[in-house]
Amino acid sequence: MTETVTRFSPEKQDPAARPPRCHCCGRDAPTAAFPSSRPGFQVLRCPECGLGRTWPPVAPGEIGAWYPESYYGRENVRFNALFEAMTRIFRRRRARVLHGRVPRGPVLDVGCGRGVMLDHLRALGYEAHGIELSETAARHARLRLGLPVETGDFLSSPHEKDRFHAVIFWHTLEHFPNPVEAVARARELLRPGGLLAVAVPDFDSFQARLFGRRWFHLDVPRHYFHFTPRALEAILSRHAFRVVRTDHFSFEQNPFGWLQSLYNCLGFPENLLYDLLKAEGARKGLAREHPLAVLATALLLPPLLAAALGMTVVEAALRRGGTFEIYAIKE
Repeated sequence: MTETVTRFSPEKQDPAARPPRCHCCGRDAPTAAFPSSRPGFQVLRCPECGLGRTWPPVAPGEIGAWYPESYYGRENVRFNALFEAMTRIFRRRRARVLHGRVPRGPVLDVGCGRGVMLDHLRALGYEAHGIELSETAARHARLRLGLPVETGDFLSSPHEKDRFHAVIFWHTLEHFPNPVEAVARARELLRPGGLLAVAVPDFDSFQARLFGRRWFHLDVPRHYFHFTPRALEAILSRHAFRVVRTDHFSFEQNPFGWLQSLYNCLGFPENLLYDLLKAEGARKGLAREHPLAVLATALLLPPLLAAALGMTVVEAALRRGGTFEIYAIKE
């Protein structure tokens, strides 16, 4: 008698059920790696491909509570004036990188936020489209920049198949309860030869391994999954994408990952420096609660910043940066 073998279909797995197999490589259930600094959650890790998963996952209908209006900032202004200016420079850099790899035409930014990168792409001659989960997140892109940004679930969005020259997940794929399903949907929307651009924190980076639950880029429970390059490449390969480039250096993300994680491990209030760099409408009020910690943060900033910059260069050279970017072509 011939035994029937069930096809491995991680895009159909119930995201709320304890995973019987890894979403990426199909190995038996991931094991607990460490408890999260956020009470009530732990992080699982696949022993084969290294994929991490926040457990238990917050139900999709409840995750909005973890994105209050202060998460985006009053009037969508998240950082102080200096860092807002730097953010715009980094978004322009992202747009120019994509401009060098994608012919002009329609592009879709999944989780486009305020739409700053999309605005730069539009200025470069692209037909820019965005999608956001909440009205709060999309407000600036839609009302201030006049961009066509839809609000809703990417998986059920009414976009035409085979339309886009590029689909972009810039630090958003980790926010999906089932990222395999999201990649499958992106493939449907991309034209043949279209580019999928993904940037995510690297769960196999030196930062992640050293700092564990105090790693700044972990962001439990908003990050459902924690990718390694091997895990993400497995997802892309399963959906007939050909990886053409992987970058392990990000001046926008990686030095601060080191810096804030160092402060966290030294016993400072969690993500205090990050809170200090935000605009007034986005802060948690940690400075008022911990004035002495603020003073100590300032005093330690020069040596810790120097160490963070040095380690950013080392980790990039060894291809173990705190975040990584993958560019893949739909075959």
